[in-house]
Amino acid sequence: MNKVLIVDDEPMIREGLQSIVDWGKRGFLVAGTASNGREAVEKHKELRPDLILIDIRMPGMDGLQAIEEIRKTDTVCRILILSGYADFNYAKQAIAHSVDGYILKPIDEDELDAYVERIGEQLKLSSAKQESTEQTTALLREELLQQLASGKPSAAYADGEELKRLLGTPAKYYQLLLIELYSREHSLTMNATVRKKLADLVEQKQIGWVFSAEPFVGVLLKDYLLQNGSREEMRQWIEESCGERIRFTAAASMPVRELRELEDWTGAVRGLLKRRFMQSGRQIHIASIEEAANPIEERPSEPDMNALAEKLFYMLDIGSKDGVEKTLQEASDRICAHDSSEQSVKSGWAQLLTIVLNKAATSNPQLSLQEDLNMVTALYLAHHYDEMLAQLRERLSELAAKIGKSDNSSVMKKMTDFIERHYSENIKLETLAELFNYNSGYLGKMFKNHTGEHFNTYLDRVRIQHAIELLQEGLKVHQVSERVGYANVDYFHSKFKKYKGVSPSSFKGAGGKGATE
Repeated sequence: MNKVLIVDDEPMIREGLQSIVDWGKRGFLVAGTASNGREAVEKHKELRPDLILIDIRMPGMDGLQAIEEIRKTDTVCRILILSGYADFNYAKQAIAHSVDGYILKPIDEDELDAYVERIGEQLKLSSAKQESTEQTTALLREELLQQLASGKPSAAYADGEELKRLLGTPAKYYQLLLIELYSREHSLTMNATVRKKLADLVEQKQIGWVFSAEPFVGVLLKDYLLQNGSREEMRQWIEESCGERIRFTAAASMPVRELRELEDWTGAVRGLLKRRFMQSGRQIHIASIEEAANPIEERPSEPDMNALAEKLFYMLDIGSKDGVEKTLQEASDRICAHDSSEQSVKSGWAQLLTIVLNKAATSNPQLSLQEDLNMVTALYLAHHYDEMLAQLRERLSELAAKIGKSDNSSVMKKMTDFIERHYSENIKLETLAELFNYNSGYLGKMFKNHTGEHFNTYLDRVRIQHAIELLQEGLKVHQVSERVGYANVDYFHSKFKKYKGVSPSSFKGAGGKGATE
């Protein structure tokens, strides 16, 4: 609705002009009135009307003086002069100030209505044209900014006037900010919604432009350097635009003097967002010169997942929370050092956990580990590595409490119990030393003093005893050899004879005993 300001020193005329025309029908709203020229100038500043009806002869500042003052700041406002004098000099001055009509008093209602109708139609056309122009400018600006964010050169850089029309007055510094949004409740309109809210904040403060840079939301900042307080302020604006359910990570270039210099930074900024998984969420990260140069790094070899999984499982088995934490950190360092991309890191952890959970299920058949298997699925839903690792710590701590055999027994009792549970595996004295945090040489002496036998001898005796039980159940010798931890059946034969004096086959049968026994 267009706004009208009525100016006349006679109250009855001001009141009459408000009702003499059906303003609403013509697309107008009477926004205010004034009783003299000075008041008219002040009301114009306050209301910014689209049309002014103003009398010429008024005390103090007259109508023509008021129009002259208004035209200093507003050349588009439409003006109708009302006058009781058919004076040619007045008309000449009115024409000089680009007025739209000169109506003599007493006012003819039809004449005034015709003027208002014509001006209303002109304003409607002008508004439509302006809106079309603004939409075209917005589309061109969006296209320019999208090219900038993708690192593609734009012909618009060569035309300073075009650049000024699209982006406003040139800035001393420019900075490119790209924001990645994500939510468990994914929405096709998520980017558009956040972009609209952020644009209201950024563009209102006239510090830049917000645009679509799929799959990101882009911000071109002008003379607003992301450092110290301003960086935190921008983070809060993004957070406010996202709300509670949408999370984000943002990356920005270093400030540059020339707009075209940002092309050299787009790769670094996008590369930083590709590593979003390894960074903290709801933060703004600034790309470095090294990242812009994109150096090639030599990666360490792929970690031994079976060895890491075995160590982690043993820590879970003895219920050592400190050991679980230490092994998790070791696994984290090795997995991330090899390849820190999100896909590789998640794949590595999924492989490691699958091995661990399968071992746990085999050793503890009475437990249902379906819930724990869900933690493998949960890996792929994590948006950030620190979030994923915290979740793993919590779930594995719970698993250690479920299956761990931690109690108040002595260390030697815990070790012999551990051997009893894992005799069939490739355990060594060094394995126990690392699990229970002992020097292996010192542990060997402690073990000999406690059991009367060296570690390897004790392990062989445990294996042979279990082998006898399996033979008596009817299993074949080569099956038993493998089950108790001897991969080579001939080696199993020699060990068996060493400790029992007879071959393993002597113990075959349902509950039978060997000849020497």
